[in-house]
Amino acid sequence: MHHYQPNSPEAAGRILAACLLSDGHLSLTELEALDRCGMETRLFLNRNRLLSIAQTLCEDLTRFGCLSWNDVCQVDPATLAWLAADVQDQQLRRDVIELCNEAVMADRNYCEREARFLQLLRDAWKVPAQ
Repeated sequence: MHHYQPNSPEAAGRILAACLLSDGHLSLTELEALDRCGMETRLFLNRNRLLSIAQTLCEDLTRFGCLSWNDVCQVDPATLAWLAADVQDQQLRRDVIELCNEAVMADRNYCEREARFLQLLRDAWKVPAQ
């Protein structure tokens, strides 16, 4: 698995990418929502870089067998906890969770897989549900 510096834009972006993919696809609606919510300013990460990180994440997860392909791309809980450990800054964690929430609500189709991803992320960071 690629290594990113803790609290880096790439480490935060990898978590965001995993969230976006948790329902099986990454939509333009979600990307536009992230742009509107200031992803570039908050994470120092533009859309093209996020897409590159998402591609690398998929390649890494496929190579290391950390995906469940039971209909969609789901990162297993242990891997998500490992990814979450790379973001230690409290403000960055809040920004990632807020951006994840905005993205999954953008298509107005909040699914159980997305809810599960967000709950696992909150559990890893010990953040209460909203």
